[in-house]
Amino acid sequence: MKKLRYLLLLVLAMTLLCAAGCSDDKNNSAGVGDKTTITTDKSSAPEALPDKEKSKTGNGKLTIKVYYPDEQGLKLRAVQKTVKLSSEDKYTAALKALLDGTKEKGLTTIIPKQAKIKSVKVQGDTAFVDFDQNLTKKFIGGSTGEEMLVGSIVNTLTEFSEIKKVQLLVEGKKIESISGHLDLTKPVERMENLVK
Repeated sequence: MKKLRYLLLLVLAMTLLCAAGCSDDKNNSAGVGDKTTITTDKSSAPEALPDKEKSKTGNGKLTIKVYYPDEQGLKLRAVQKTVKLSSEDKYTAALKALLDGTKEKGLTTIIPKQAKIKSVKVQGDTAFVDFDQNLTKKFIGGSTGEEMLVGSIVNTLTEFSEIKKVQLLVEGKKIESISGHLDLTKPVERMENLVK
């Protein structure tokens, strides 16, 4: 009788261990991709989470370079930021990170604080970025400031390998320029000459 009791306890213990092991495996496989962070280096543009992966994880993360002008307004410098991909796409998330500004020493934020992104749409290799009217109404820079502002947006989005050009819009319409110095009637390609 004692032997039978020990045998039953042994079988029960083995069953519990197997069940615990199986549930851990399930948790591990379900957790794959839950904390995805993609980092970039200077030699390559970031790969973004595929839409399927993004919707599966629901809260993936992406590390992206965003560009800010130096205090002299001569060059743009990349700052790495990690953004959450929850309800918005990676392009909007990257631009919102840019608009959040930087506290890095020697860098400044050129995009007006009041400016809001209305939408970002990608067609082919071009991103169409629609801002509200504050982008132009609240901008107070000259020709250099305008170049830095456009360069910071364009270079941030062209960090994504699939984006080659950016068309800036204000209230859904093409604009000639932000303050009369840079032609924005056509999509703008990456401004590598501005990067430090």
